[in-house]
Amino acid sequence: MQETALQMAQRLLANRQPFDALKIVDNILDKRPDHWSALMRRAKIIEWLGRFSNAREIYLHARASGANPEIVDKAIARIDAVEKLVETGKELISEGRYEQASAVLNEAGKRRSSSIVELYLAQARLAAGDSDEAEHLISLFLDEHPDHKLAQTILSKAVKANRKTAGKGKPRRTSGPSRNAVPKKDKDPAAAFLLELPAHLSRIIKSLEKDGAHGPVDIGWLGENAKYLSMVNWANDIEYATAAHFAFSASSEHAIQNYHAHLIAKSVEYGYITWPRRIQEYVKGRSVLDVGCGFGAFGNGFLVAGAKSYVGIDPQMPLDSSIVKNKRKRKKADLGLTPNEIMQHCPDIKLINGLIEDLETKDTFDSVVMHNVTEHLQNIRKIIPNIRKILNPDGYLIYHHHNFYCWNGHHMAPNRPEHYVPGLEKHDKVVDWNHILAAPHLPDDHYFNTNLNQIRLDEIKDVTESNYEVIKWLEIESPHTVADRLNDEILDRIRDFDNSLTRRDLMVNAVLCVATPKKGAPE
Repeated sequence: MQETALQMAQRLLANRQPFDALKIVDNILDKRPDHWSALMRRAKIIEWLGRFSNAREIYLHARASGANPEIVDKAIARIDAVEKLVETGKELISEGRYEQASAVLNEAGKRRSSSIVELYLAQARLAAGDSDEAEHLISLFLDEHPDHKLAQTILSKAVKANRKTAGKGKPRRTSGPSRNAVPKKDKDPAAAFLLELPAHLSRIIKSLEKDGAHGPVDIGWLGENAKYLSMVNWANDIEYATAAHFAFSASSEHAIQNYHAHLIAKSVEYGYITWPRRIQEYVKGRSVLDVGCGFGAFGNGFLVAGAKSYVGIDPQMPLDSSIVKNKRKRKKADLGLTPNEIMQHCPDIKLINGLIEDLETKDTFDSVVMHNVTEHLQNIRKIIPNIRKILNPDGYLIYHHHNFYCWNGHHMAPNRPEHYVPGLEKHDKVVDWNHILAAPHLPDDHYFNTNLNQIRLDEIKDVTESNYEVIKWLEIESPHTVADRLNDEILDRIRDFDNSLTRRDLMVNAVLCVATPKKGAPE
């Protein structure tokens, strides 16, 4: 039997020739734009290439053109699942959690949905020290994307690492698992959990709306299976965030008392769970004090992450305003609840308009957190040591510090190089590290002098290490778009201004620090 064009496209995709397959399908669609079979094949190819949003649109077009709605829905559900896993994997890589990233990306790879998984899995394996596996994976990816710069960089690093270990007894891969191998049919407990999750959540919500009799049973099931939530990004999905709220809570009673569907949905939409999720291991089951909490919207995010209680304090938090910052879109938005109303609905959230000095003298906490606050506090050199007085002996000080000396340390527009408009005066004044040169000449009431303390990386590290045992100091570099702008001319100009500034000072965008108090009474 003669092979049809669509069968040929399918064979080419199976042989990892997606662009050749795409040409065949597009030729069909040029003549018949509503050919649903060709649209389904095109969507699968685009999905394989990792262009998930585009693939969704094509699948929907195929359904409107006559494709089986059930098959389309399954395809879109697969895309959603893979995209979430890929995004989670990328976040874990950026946080330095390479083994966890590998586990998540391997889970994505089981769905055989997108070769893009290999790109990030190779990145994770290389960072974890498995350069042999990284070289194998990235070679597969580069067969399809020969001009992909990140993939080329990963391959180069993997090859160099493998050359160093050659002859030292390290076994080299002679063959590897094929992408086209038939996956095992064994039941995957993580996949089973995700499939059963909607039914359990539905029963919990219905139970809370009625008498609550069956809620604790399903909440208990979530708690028993909480480890599988690490396979998905529960900060970016309402259903998963709701599951996290119940799964990570200390008890079903605590979860029920503090449950508020609208708050969870808005916390996901506005990005107020991302930070608590990132530091979950240091806040789960603990009392949390959030210094400089902003508009009061972080509280629910910390309860979703499993915090036992949350106190947020900020001198600029209006307790009767529902306006907060949408962190995803970087603009103000309406939360629908004021801080006072949040406290009414969630008894384990307390919000205070005031300073850290306004806390009750007897108050102590298991974890004290500061998110992008340390760069704003003029008395940060005193606050860091003084936090020891309110931190329990086995507690954690956790802060995310935005470095004043990085490209966007000025906290003004443009935030990223791609937003820079050359010739726009307000941009030119601060772009490409110009804010560092301008700062000493600005009046005392300028934002740089009133709202940014300009503390150096080494200084804040020294202040911390003088009072705490630092268990995590993660320096997060600016993206490659920033590195591309730091040419020799700019570097020389900065060093002429202050020769103590290093490339590290200019390229580290932020620091994540986790520390425990040193033994002995604070000074």
